[in-house]
Order: sequence, then C-alpha cells, then structure tokens
Amino acid sequence: MAKAALSTELVREFVGAAHADLNKVQTLLEQEPALLHASMNWGGDDWETALGAASHVGRRDIAEWLLSKGARIDLFAAAMLGDLEVIQSTLTKYPESIHARGPHGITLLQHAMIGGEQAKEVVSYLKSLLNIDEKGTKTMIVVENRIEVRAGFAEAVLERFKTPKTVHTFPGFVRMDVLHAVVSEETEEIRVCTTWEKEEDFQAWANSDSFRHAHTRREGAQGSAHGQGGQGHGHGQGHGGQAHGQGQGHGGQPAAEAAAGPIVGNKVTIYQVVVSHLPESAPVESAAN
Repeated sequence: MAKAALSTELVREFVGAAHADLNKVQTLLEQEPALLHASMNWGGDDWETALGAASHVGRRDIAEWLLSKGARIDLFAAAMLGDLEVIQSTLTKYPESIHARGPHGITLLQHAMIGGEQAKEVVSYLKSLLNIDEKGTKTMIVVENRIEVRAGFAEAVLERFKTPKTVHTFPGFVRMDVLHAVVSEETEEIRVCTTWEKEEDFQAWANSDSFRHAHTRREGAQGSAHGQGGQGHGHGQGHGGQAHGQGQGHGGQPAAEAAAGPIVGNKVTIYQVVVSHLPESAPVESAAN
C-alpha cells in the first residue's frame, strides 16, 4: 500500500522551522522522516527544502544536522558552509552554475556571504569569478520606493505585489521586500525595496521596454496608482526618465493631481550597500540541543 503524501501544512511547518529553530526541526523529523527531502513551493516555482532554508539564512547548525541525517547537499549549502573544494570542482566543470539561484532567487555569492568567517574563502573565490574587486566594482544597491497611501487603501496596493512581475526575472535583480506600516489615522506607508547586484542593472531595467510597457498599460486606468504609478513593480523613474521622482505624485503625476487618488505620494531613493553584518555561527554547545 502506497504511503500517503505529506501534507502541505506539515512541509510548510518543517521548512519554516529550518530557518531558525533546530529543536523543532529535530522533533518534526523524528515524527515524520520523509520530511528530510520534502520541498515547499512558496509560489511561482519557488521551491525550498529545509536544507535550503537553513543555508540562505546562515544557520550552520541546522544545515549540518540535516546533512548528518542524509539531506542532499547542494551548491548553495556548500557555499554557506564554506566548502571551497566542492564549489571549485563544480564551477570548474559547470562554470555557468555561478549564476544559479537558490530559494527566493538568492544567489550563490549571497549564500557564501551569509556563511560568515568560515565561508570567506568561498566568498573571495566567487568574487574573483564575478570580477568583483576590493573597491566594490559591482557594489549592490537597494532601491527603495516609499509610497504614502490614504488609510484603508494599503490592501489594494499590496495586492499588486503578491505575485512576481517582470522585474523579478531581470538580470541583476536579487530580491524584493515589501514593507507596510500604519503611520497615522489618515495615512499608511508601503516601502518597496529591491536589491540589485549593481546600479547599472537597475538602470537597465528602468530603461527597458518591459518597464515602459508595464507603465503604459496601466497609465490612466482606474486604480492604476495601486501599484506605484500603476507599474506593478514598485519602482520607477517617473515620466521623462527622472531618477527619483521627488516633487511628484505617484507615477510622476503632479502632486495636486495625485492628491485626489488613494496614493498621496511616493519617493524613490537609491542606496549603496556599504556594510552587511552577518549572523554569527551558533555556538557548538547549542548545536547539540
């Protein structure tokens, strides 16, 4: 008799726990050993195993425990763990794998960076292959769009960010984070932050046909403001290719015109990633708990 398939809820709980809770991972795997190789699809074919979860957040203790139980090691886990031999041998034979992305689109280099001191040789090796020098030739940037919304309209705006857009497939795109807060009784705030491998990648997207088409399709439509100027991706340069859109309403509209809609205004700011503080590896004694 065939064994019943794992429930989605159980897989979600197990993979979710692998981001931060070793004790829970151990308990769940003891109860259901089949979870070790289970994958969770978070949407848009974003598959993640427990090992993948532990790897991209730098939880060495959880990753090593899962591997000790027979989890299938991959390039991303090897990068976070600082296994230079595995990384070198794989990339020597399959050099294009350096551009592979793990769960949530997180790059191989980011996995190595989150590995901290024990993965620094892997970081240096990957940077040498990517032609990233010590001066930061390819310094990552974060582009933040701060959208001020009238109270009660945030849900409609956030709806546009629930599914991936064209920007998520653009070269150099690393990740998108959408933040929401209630500022006052009158307004709410949404901050859409996209991380890019370098500013040139962001500028290439902002000047691409896909960017212009997304903007044009929604221009003038009822409720088009719900996705930051109707662009559906959270960033833009307004009309005429202006870099930041200060002094304009959503989608580059004059402030007076924007005031009539649900979005009070927005501002795009580009930040360079100057320093990234990575989490410390778990102490040896706690890894056994």
